[in-house]
Amino acid sequence: MNMYVVISIISVWVIFNLILRLANKKKADYSFIVTFVYVLGFLYFFFYDLMDSNEYLYYTYALIGTFILVLIIKVLKSVFKRDISEIDYKNLENEIEEIHNASELLRKRFISTIEILNDGMCFKDEGEDFFGTDKFIEFFGLKSNVFSEETLEKMIYKDDLPQYKNILEKLSKKSPIYTTTYRVIKGDNIVWIKEVGRKIFLDKKVSIISIIKPMDIQQFPESEIDVLNQLPLYKNMYEEIQNLVKQRTEFSLLMIHLSNVPNINEKYGRDVGDLMMGEYLKKLRYNFIKDNHSLYRVGGIDFALIIKDERKVELIDRALEHGGDLFNLTMVFGGITQTLFPNLGISESNYEGKNADQIIEEALVALKLTLKESYDANYCYFEKK
Repeated sequence: MNMYVVISIISVWVIFNLILRLANKKKADYSFIVTFVYVLGFLYFFFYDLMDSNEYLYYTYALIGTFILVLIIKVLKSVFKRDISEIDYKNLENEIEEIHNASELLRKRFISTIEILNDGMCFKDEGEDFFGTDKFIEFFGLKSNVFSEETLEKMIYKDDLPQYKNILEKLSKKSPIYTTTYRVIKGDNIVWIKEVGRKIFLDKKVSIISIIKPMDIQQFPESEIDVLNQLPLYKNMYEEIQNLVKQRTEFSLLMIHLSNVPNINEKYGRDVGDLMMGEYLKKLRYNFIKDNHSLYRVGGIDFALIIKDERKVELIDRALEHGGDLFNLTMVFGGITQTLFPNLGISESNYEGKNADQIIEEALVALKLTLKESYDANYCYFEKK
């Protein structure tokens, strides 16, 4: 008889837990098991002498079947009605609280990051107004952190607005990031703004987040363009060439004269000329050199480029021989589009006996030759003059 009791308890226990797992319930309610054991035990101890073994076995089976049926009905009812127990509800509350705390922490970190930025930030959901940080409205001269698209467009210089709108319209999931520059009318002044932004596609919702910083030349002693201010000068170039000669490292020296920058300064202002030169030099450095110590400023619009990579030298040679347009780069700032046409004087160090003075002098002689009206190219190798 004891065997029937043990088998009965184990069977109900296994079936009950299986049903709970199928119902995806996290916490089990064991009240049915306790009730089952109590009823079965009560029958065993108090009616043992009144029932034979077969009757007791039938009663046990009937009791097991009844409890299993009740359990199935209860679980199915809970599943279809999506009822949750008090323990499940408490777990759900804890999960919601954890998610809320994590979200609040991220929100505070984001706000703190914005507060310490020197740049201005702007956010916009499609169909909604813009929201700009305090720095943003300071740079634009706005009166409120929330403003409309029309208000923003009125602040942008009219010649730059079409280019700005065109850039935003072309953003897509494959190309969501943009960088642009434009002028802003701030009172009686015009300030250059550099903007970097991203279009965010989330389900059916589209948003734009952007970071801006002013490029006002009057705020800097020489030029707003970092690459111009930070370039090493003639002395640094001379020392580098001396070191390369001592190490017997072959290289080419390019003297660069940005010929039409004075015309750009006269037509658009010195700030535009500096913006053009800064962008030009960034592209030049990206295309031809890997380090920051091979580009030098030797005068207002005169620069020097030391190229030690033989493959880059060969690339320049082939490009110049087939037209010389490799160094003619087009710059776009707002509604202004200009191509910079440099004059190049090139000297090479690949024979014995040259010193730093000779190499520099050869490049300068070649450069002066390209500036003559009678010369029909914008570049010259010293050996080929």
